[in-house]
Amino acid sequence: MRSRSAGREGGFFRLMFMQKGRIKKFASALLAAGMWSASAQAGVEADPQWLALGHYRPQLFGSLESTIDTPNFFLAPDGKNNPKAELEATAALFNEGRDIDKMCVFPARYKFLKAQGLTKTKFPECKEYEEFRRDLRPAGVTLLFTDAYMNNPSSLFGHTLMRIDTSRKGTQLLAHGVNYGAFTAGQENSVLFAVWGLTGGFYGGFTVKPYYDIINTYNNLENRDIWEYNLNLTPEELDMFVAHLWEVGQTQTRYYFFTENCSYMLMEVLDAVRPSLKLADDFPVQAIPLDTVKAVKSRPGLVKSVNYRPSRQSKIRYRFKQMNRAQKQAYYEAIRRQNWALAGLEEDEKADVLETAYQYVQYQYVAKDLELKEYRRRSFQSLKARSEISRVPHFAEHDAGRPPETGHDSMRAVIGTGGRNGEAFQEIQYRPAYHSLTDDNYGFLRGAEINFLNATLRHYDNRDKTVLQKLDLVGIKSLSPADLMFLPTSYTIMADIERVYDPQTEKEGYAFNLKVGGGLTYALTDELWVYAMNSLYGSYGGFLPHDQWAGIGFAGGVYADFGRWRLLAEAEKVFATSHFAESMKYSAEAAVSMTRNTALAVSYKYQVNYGHDIDEFMTSLRFYF
Repeated sequence: MRSRSAGREGGFFRLMFMQKGRIKKFASALLAAGMWSASAQAGVEADPQWLALGHYRPQLFGSLESTIDTPNFFLAPDGKNNPKAELEATAALFNEGRDIDKMCVFPARYKFLKAQGLTKTKFPECKEYEEFRRDLRPAGVTLLFTDAYMNNPSSLFGHTLMRIDTSRKGTQLLAHGVNYGAFTAGQENSVLFAVWGLTGGFYGGFTVKPYYDIINTYNNLENRDIWEYNLNLTPEELDMFVAHLWEVGQTQTRYYFFTENCSYMLMEVLDAVRPSLKLADDFPVQAIPLDTVKAVKSRPGLVKSVNYRPSRQSKIRYRFKQMNRAQKQAYYEAIRRQNWALAGLEEDEKADVLETAYQYVQYQYVAKDLELKEYRRRSFQSLKARSEISRVPHFAEHDAGRPPETGHDSMRAVIGTGGRNGEAFQEIQYRPAYHSLTDDNYGFLRGAEINFLNATLRHYDNRDKTVLQKLDLVGIKSLSPADLMFLPTSYTIMADIERVYDPQTEKEGYAFNLKVGGGLTYALTDELWVYAMNSLYGSYGGFLPHDQWAGIGFAGGVYADFGRWRLLAEAEKVFATSHFAESMKYSAEAAVSMTRNTALAVSYKYQVNYGHDIDEFMTSLRFYF
């Protein structure tokens, strides 16, 4: 009995062993057919990491939809809106193990399934993915923030990207950068660029390239300071980051300038790595690069170190500030007349001047101000003069910088009261983004103003009337001081809908206004700048005489920034095709910061227009959030 029983038992297990492959196939078939759904039973489809890996975001009426728009990212027919179906299709893909090419697209999903016990298969050998990992040699992840670049509309608010730190010995210049951006096909400077960027007319995607290329682009060519935030990820999280980057690197999404942009998509990627961060949840309406940096910095223990990498221009300017008067004169002689003798300086003073001059020659070549032949000649002369001096330079390469996350928040609300031609009014403003010249500049690019959709409601007491006084569609003003080293153009671009005053009829109505101008700024001191600009005007509206007018303006102004308080004052003469708009304008605005996110401001405007003048003042409180 025992032997027969044992024999039957042994025969049964031998049979099971022989049929093992068939049973595995049968089980996989059941899974694919939905007859076995362990994932649904366990509720894994609602796991935060699974939702983050699929980039599923809650919609208006409680449904879910993936941010990713590429159909190949989804295995289920309704996978873009159905995380449960997508989970089951992904489990079936790996458990069946037939489509190796498709399995190789989803290494991060495989890691998730493996951790959840939804698959016991081995991840296949994927040559391209393994080559990708070998090229990266990942040792860490760093979030990068670059200053605003005022010469490119897509970079007015700054830019964020990632660096995959390398385990290669030596510098992190050998690492790789991860960038999410719009595929604009060279339309950055076209008239429709803003329209497509705001309405999702472009697709965006992830690209990976060497970090030294990124440094050359942002630090050297565009002269933007870079802040590096080294993230505290575990080895498992780093592995998941690289795996998920491989997945999303083969996808595209609709690009929206203020929502699904370069910064927001990075937040979704980090959420896929560590779902508890919930970074994307912080940006239901808009995602401004600086705000995403603040969000990352606010997560306890996520950032382990911060590094400041100033641009070459910032380094040169800082070294120049450390020079005494004699050094500055000798420096100008060197860079303008190639006089490398530096007469009258001590040896250690010469060393600092020559080091700075050589950096300036490099800057000129990168900026394409010098041909290669002339660059080589000047470089040789400066290096030869430097080699004859044994002293070590004393200048610091750069200051500590002003961390951008310490600046005020990007949204602003204003409540104020004042008077216009003797009539009292109360005013409220709301600005979604981003920064005005009289806002606190700490952590921001100094001299750069970017206001977007700044709406002003005003109530006039005598008339007991509330009106939309002004809607700034976009307001950009860039003041950048020119000197013997650098000659940047200062400029202004304003587009708004404003309630304007007709001095002949003494009535008010709405008009669309456009202003574009350029000029130069000069720094009297570090704190006090003066500027001059010429501007072209255009205005259109049924309220206007002949429905439109055009004009040209000549303006001069003063800008002062003493830290806690700022001042902007300007006078402008406008010549126009209509007496309606021909005027002399005076304006002044001052603000003092009480805290990082509160300020007190006063403003005054006076406009001379054929005896029908406008005299207006206001006191206000600003709140940033």
